Parts: sequence; structure tokens; C-alpha cells
Amino acid sequence: MSLKYFGTDGIRGEYGGSLLTDELAFRVGVAAAEFAKSAYSTAEPTLLIGRDTRQSGVRLEKCLASGFASRGGRIHLMGVAPTPAIAFACSSSDADVACAITASHNPHTDNGLKFFQSNGTKLDESMEQSLDDAVGEALPESLKLIDYLAEDVSALLGKYTEALLDRFGRGLLDNRKVALDCANGATSFIATQLFEGLGATVTATGVSPDGENINKKVGSEYPESLQTLLDTSGFDYGFAFDGDGDRVVVFDDKGEKLSGESVMAALAIGFKESKRLSGDVLVTTAQSNLGLDFALKSSEIAVERVGIGDKFVSRKMLAKNYSLGGEESGHFIIGEFSMTGDGMCSALAVAQMVENSKKPLAELTSVYKAFPQASQSVRVVEKIPLERCEALQKCISTAEASLGEEGRLLIRYSGTEPKLRLLVEASDQTVVDDTMNHFLEAVAKDLTLA
Repeated sequence: MSLKYFGTDGIRGEYGGSLLTDELAFRVGVAAAEFAKSAYSTAEPTLLIGRDTRQSGVRLEKCLASGFASRGGRIHLMGVAPTPAIAFACSSSDADVACAITASHNPHTDNGLKFFQSNGTKLDESMEQSLDDAVGEALPESLKLIDYLAEDVSALLGKYTEALLDRFGRGLLDNRKVALDCANGATSFIATQLFEGLGATVTATGVSPDGENINKKVGSEYPESLQTLLDTSGFDYGFAFDGDGDRVVVFDDKGEKLSGESVMAALAIGFKESKRLSGDVLVTTAQSNLGLDFALKSSEIAVERVGIGDKFVSRKMLAKNYSLGGEESGHFIIGEFSMTGDGMCSALAVAQMVENSKKPLAELTSVYKAFPQASQSVRVVEKIPLERCEALQKCISTAEASLGEEGRLLIRYSGTEPKLRLLVEASDQTVVDDTMNHFLEAVAKDLTLA
């Protein structure tokens, strides 16, 4: 599989830069129409579009929609909406394909295009390749915006929040104080209403988007903002979302920021205790700490790792019918509600776990202890295949035999830079440091460093 335009999570880059331009958005619209006609055997496909609060989103929406409509497609516009709400709307409407115009947690100068298929999941591997190829085949014509009719489907955002209210129960957060940070992003207009609908008293920050302040010293990438708010009064929960609302950083009732993996561990155990953990498996990525495996071992929960990116987590869950997955970054997928990362749904799943268990969140997440870890990125002149690196292969074999189940290695080339990435985990910091030093010596023997 060779993708030219799509990366880990759709097409993303600096707006107006070398990749993401108005012309590209138009071409993507053209390609998406031809893709949808073929994939869903329809002459008049429907594209549902939503966006976060970046000022460039309005222009990209027009260009994308114009390209799609130029090939006979119909346009449904959702307006500002979280990415998971756009996915939900796609699955609960007659849309053939949906696009979230967002750059997630990136600064406002970036933007991107995330696509979903008709069932509300991210494109599967073959679909992603097909759309990527179609973008490349779209004529590099000058941008020609056309007039098109667009149906306002913003009411679907209300259906999304209603589904969450019904899923978690309107009294879940009665008499609870909740602090939210909406990153001046796509959750700014609905998160407070949602949590209040569940009974909570809500104090929110990062809810005044102006087109340029999304993720600016607020949200999941800047937890200090919510930390400051939590320090001012006693809250039962604190949740910080990213710009498009597909990830969440969780704080406990003491105002302490929790690691994503500690939250995943607690959710996995809670899901198993309530007989909702399909296959007794938690899906995560190759970057996840080995401490996660050890935290779940006594509960007889297995950890399955996939490539880095929540789309790979989702694909594994779909393939094996698993019910829970996620990443340290705060992308959690609650399969019984949807198969894409959903910050608000995940926050409510955490709250539901605490309310049902009658135990503090800090206690539930204390089962997780991260293993010591060391990582290095070594810039190289040439990416010689690792199997041809004799000193490195010998070092890997020795380390794997020595570490056994008490450690983990991840040795790979960067997909976008001339770098070799090294990761070592073990239960002892001295072992980690010694092993990393041996690897760096082996790398210097096998590769020419830049």
C-alpha cells in the first residue's frame, strides 16, 4: 500500500502550503465523488461535510463541496461539529461518504480532510488507497468553484448528543461538578449542554473560538489550562478535548492529569467486570508501554498492538469485533457506541465507570504503572534494510533473550524522515539505559549517521 496524499489520519498540512491548498480540496471533492459512485454504485452520491472552528475550514468546505458537486454529487452541510459527531451523522443519514475538515490538535494554521464511509467508520485500507489514487488521477485543473445546492443537516448534531444522553442516562452526573476544556474547537458549542443534560454542574474554558485560537494554550495538548481551573475549586471530573473532539485528556477528582494508558487499563478492567469486553482484549498501538500488559495480566485481559494511529485500532476492532481500544494520546474507541475516537463519549464512559464502581478514579487507574523507557531518533544517510544490519540484528537477539517478557523493543525507520527510531522498555531503568547504549553502538557500526 502506497499513499501519496493520505497520512496517519487523513490529509493534513499547513493550509496554503505545499500539500493542503484550495485546489487540492477541489480535486479531493472530484475524487471523492468518483470514488463514492464506484464504491456505492450510485450515480448521484451524497457527501456530508462538517468542520472544526478554524477560519480556513469555510474556504476548504466550499472548494471540497464544489469539486464533489461538479461530478453530480449532492452536498449536506453540518457546520461546526466534532469529528465523532460527523461520523455518527454519516452512519445515521443517507450520506454515502463524510468528510471532517480539521487538523485535530494542530495549530490553526494547519487543516485537513478526514473521510468516513457510509457506516461511520474511517475508510478501510482498500478504500483509502482507492481514494488516494483517485485524488492523484483527478485533473490538475485550475480551481473553478461552481454554484451548488447544499442541504443544512446541522440538526444531526442534536441527534448525536441525544444518542449520548440516551446511552449514558440523563441522571449519570447528578450532583457532580465537571470542568471542561473545549480547546476553542468543535466541542465548544455542545459539550456544556451535553454534560448538563446528564445532571452535572459544568464550568468550561476554551469555549470562545475566533477562528485562530483553536488549541492555543488550551485543550488536550495544553492541559495546564484545565489544571489551573481545577485548582480553583473542587471538581469531581475534569476533561480536556482536542480541536475536533476525537480525543480527551482525563483528570481525577484531585485535579491530577491521568495518563491515557492508565485510563485504558481502568476501562478495560471495568468493561470485563461488566461483561462488555469482547474477547477479553484491549487494542492499542505499538507505542503503548509494556506496563499496560502487566496492569491487565491479573485480570486475564490480553493486549493486541497495531500500527500507530487510531484508524489502525479501529480496523483491528472491526475485524475482530473487539469492543475497546485506544492510544496514550487520548484517542479512545468505545465500540458499543462507535468505531472512531470520541472524546465526549470516552469521558462519559470514564464517568460511568466511576459512578458504577463507587471508587475514586485515582484508585481505579492506580493499577497501571509505566515501565521505564528510553527512546532515540538517529538521523541516517541511508535507510539500509534492518535485516542487513548485522550488529543491530545481533544486539536485538541478545536484548530480546535477556528481556524476555520483562521488556520490549521497537526498532523502525521513520516513514517520513531519514531517521531510525529506537525504543527500549524494561522493568529496570539501568537495564533500559544499558540496552539503549548497546543499540546506539550497533547503529554506529551498521549505518552512516547524518
